[in-house]
Amino acid sequence: MAELYIGYPIFPGESENDQMSRIMEMRDVPPAEVLKVSERKAKFFTQTKDSKKLEPVMLKNSRGKLRKPNGKPLAYVIGDEDPDFTDFVLKCLDWDPNKRLTPDAALKHVWVLKGLPPQVLIHHQKMHNIATPELPLVVREARDEFLAEQQKD
Repeated sequence: MAELYIGYPIFPGESENDQMSRIMEMRDVPPAEVLKVSERKAKFFTQTKDSKKLEPVMLKNSRGKLRKPNGKPLAYVIGDEDPDFTDFVLKCLDWDPNKRLTPDAALKHVWVLKGLPPQVLIHHQKMHNIATPELPLVVREARDEFLAEQQKD
């Protein structure tokens, strides 16, 4: 969604290391729990001598650019006009697959709901078992206004 919105890839890496550097630049270093189960962590991280903490191996790309973890927040790349969209994308890009937005949860996210026309929202609500109190207020109001108009006709 983010790439469709901005018109270009958000992680256009030229190699695996550059790709990982770009992801860390935008999403920070993966949490220890994620690194713990990663089979390829040795390719991208080194263990510091004085602690058991893994540090990312940040290499310069072919143009000499060195990226820093959390150096370019997602909102900087996609803009911050719609905080709900930024939240949606951030949840889709969570490092931890157990915390990452599932397809079902994505269909219930406020950004998706508020983008649906009221007549589609009503069907969407039924299909995905979304209770009315779960709807964001702005979405609920638009739906109720539509239903009121329908009853007049």
